[in-house]
Amino acid sequence: MKILLIAPPVFDFYFTTHRMEPLGLEYIKAALENAGHSVTLYDSTASGKVKTVSTPPEFAYLSKFYGEDVSPFSLHSGYKRLGDSFFRIVDFIKENNFDLIALSSLFSPYHPDVENLAAEIKKVTKTPLSIGGTAVNAQKKKIAGTTNADFLNCGNGAVTLPILVDALAGKTSFGEVPGLIYRKNGEIFMNEPSFEPAWCNGLIPKRENLRYFRKKKIAKIVFSSGCRNRCAFCSIHRDNKLAYREISHIKKELEYLLSIGAEVVDIEDDDIFSNRDYASQIFEILEEMHEKGLSYTAMNGMTVRNIIPFAAKLSKTGFIKLDLSLVSAEKSVADNLHRPHGIAEIEKVIELAEGKTEIEVFLIPGLPGTEVKDTCTTLLHLHKLGVKGGLSPLYLVPGVPMFEEMGIPENVRLCRGSALYPFDDKKRADIASLMKISRFLNYSLDHKNDDNYELFLNYFNESLRRKCWFKLGKDGIWRDSFDFSEKFECEF
Repeated sequence: MKILLIAPPVFDFYFTTHRMEPLGLEYIKAALENAGHSVTLYDSTASGKVKTVSTPPEFAYLSKFYGEDVSPFSLHSGYKRLGDSFFRIVDFIKENNFDLIALSSLFSPYHPDVENLAAEIKKVTKTPLSIGGTAVNAQKKKIAGTTNADFLNCGNGAVTLPILVDALAGKTSFGEVPGLIYRKNGEIFMNEPSFEPAWCNGLIPKRENLRYFRKKKIAKIVFSSGCRNRCAFCSIHRDNKLAYREISHIKKELEYLLSIGAEVVDIEDDDIFSNRDYASQIFEILEEMHEKGLSYTAMNGMTVRNIIPFAAKLSKTGFIKLDLSLVSAEKSVADNLHRPHGIAEIEKVIELAEGKTEIEVFLIPGLPGTEVKDTCTTLLHLHKLGVKGGLSPLYLVPGVPMFEEMGIPENVRLCRGSALYPFDDKKRADIASLMKISRFLNYSLDHKNDDNYELFLNYFNESLRRKCWFKLGKDGIWRDSFDFSEKFECEF
C-alpha cells in the first residue's frame, strides 16, 4: 500500500526548532517499509517556515505579556505557525494517491490543530485517515467522540500501523489491531493498546531532514523507554515500562547517523543512565563515536542522580550541553512530587563537570507548593554557580491524576505552558516576571562585555524597583509593559 505519514505544523508563541525531528514517525515509517509498503513522511516543520497567524481568542489575556519587545528580558511575541500551511499539505495529498494517511498528535494542547488539519484533509479525499500519539492516549474517550479521523491509534504506532494496514487489506480484522479505536454500526470500539518500544525489533529509522543546533546538524536518538521514577506531574511511567535497547543496535544507529552527516546527537530518553552497568557500556560507545566526530546533548531533561557517576567525564565523552531537571529546589515540594533528587545533586554535577560542558537547570514555577520568591532564589543561586536556569511554567497534562484534580480546561489549548493558564491574574504576572528574570540572568552570563549591557542592566533593575517592566520597541524607544506584585530581590 501507499501510505502517507504527516508530522503536522505547530501553532504556539514559541518553538524549539532543533527538537522537532519526528522520531516516532520515522520509526513507524521503518516498520511499514519492513512490511513491504511504500511510505512517504511529510515532515511539515522541516521547512523551518515560521508565519505569524491570528492569535486564538482564548489567548487574548496574554497580549500584555507577549507584545513587541527586543530587550534581553523579552518574552514571546506573536502567535505563530511553524511549518507548512494546511493548504500546502492538502495540495500535496490531492496531487498523490494514498491508501492510508496517518497524522501524529503528540501533545494535547496542539490536538485541536491536528483535528483542524484532519477536517481539511477529509474535505478532499476519502482515503482512510488515522490519528495517533500521546495526545490520543491521554484523552482517547473524549477524542473518539469528536474526531474528524476514521481511526485513532493508542500505544506504539510502529506496532499498530502495520496491522491496521493489514486490516484495511482484509488480511485481519480491525478487532485484532492493538490500540485501534474505530466505529462499527455507530458504536465506538477501543482495542487494548501495545506499548512495546518502537525499537524492540532492532529498527533503525532512516533520517531525511536533519535540523540544526548551533549551526551543526542534529539528530535524535533513544536508548531506552519508560522511567523508574514516579514524579506526580509526569505521564511517562503510566504507559511505558522501563526497558533498554541492545547496545549493538545503539552503536549501529550512531554509526549510521555519523555516516549521513549528523554532528550532534540529542539523547531523548526519559530516564537515561538509570542502570549503572548499562550506562557504563553506553559511555564507552559514546566516547568512541565522539572520537569519530559526534557530540551529544540531552535536552529532554536528565535525571541528575543518574549522571553523577559520569559527570567528570562528560566533556571527554562528547557532551556539549546537558539539561538537568530540578523542578524545585524546595525539599518539601520535591518530596510531595516524588522527585528523585534535589539541588545538592545538581551542585555535585556542576562541580564535577568543571565548566567543560554547558549545563542548564530547569524549574517548573507554579507547581503546587512552590512559591515565586523561592523559584527566584533558586535562579539566582544557579546564576552564581555559572549555569543557566530554564523555566517551564506549569502546564496541565490530561490523564495525570494531579492535574485532573486541579481541573483540565475544556479547551485543551490552554494546557500548554505558554498559556500561563493555571494562575490568577496576580500570580500570572509574577510567573511571567520570573520568566523575564530568567531570560536576563542567562543573557548576563554570556554578554556582560557587550556595549549595551549596562543600559539593559539599568532598565532591568529599574523594572524590578518599580514593579513594572520596561519593554524595548524596534524603534529603540523604551515603554511600560506590565505590572507585577512580587518583590524580587535580584538586582545585580
